[in-house]
Amino acid sequence: MLDGYIEDAPVPAPGDEYGATAAFRLIHSPTDHAADEMVLPCLVTDPALVRTALEDLEEGDLLRVEGVLMLPGVSPDGVLRLRVEALEVLSPAPIREIEPDTVDRYGPYVIVSGSTHSTGADPVQMWTDAGAWVGIAPGPAAVQDMITAYEARTNGT
Repeated sequence: MLDGYIEDAPVPAPGDEYGATAAFRLIHSPTDHAADEMVLPCLVTDPALVRTALEDLEEGDLLRVEGVLMLPGVSPDGVLRLRVEALEVLSPAPIREIEPDTVDRYGPYVIVSGSTHSTGADPVQMWTDAGAWVGIAPGPAAVQDMITAYEARTNGT
């Protein structure tokens, strides 16, 4: 059993074009000292765990994994890796801040458009020109709906 952080979001294992397996790298440090850290390639083959890995896990999640260590002479690709047989998310990765790309005005509203590395989406943050927080929309198409909802909340309608 090892605890560690996912280095990059899980992806289908090399050569798996159907998503029947998942691969990720786990950063494990038994002492919390950088000198003791190791990066362990992990392979998931159980269908239920593959779905969890590919759909739910993100870079930075803290996991507890259990499995079988496949030595270089035993694994098909000759790489030391952990074949994961159980995994548990101990703590999800912190939500990433949006990196601002553009700032626009929409009437009395200030809109900051950006992108997140983990989702690839283009979320939009909004404030009033007086500085009141309006919210985050999943994309530019939702700006008018967000304004309508904000005005309904603040005007009591």
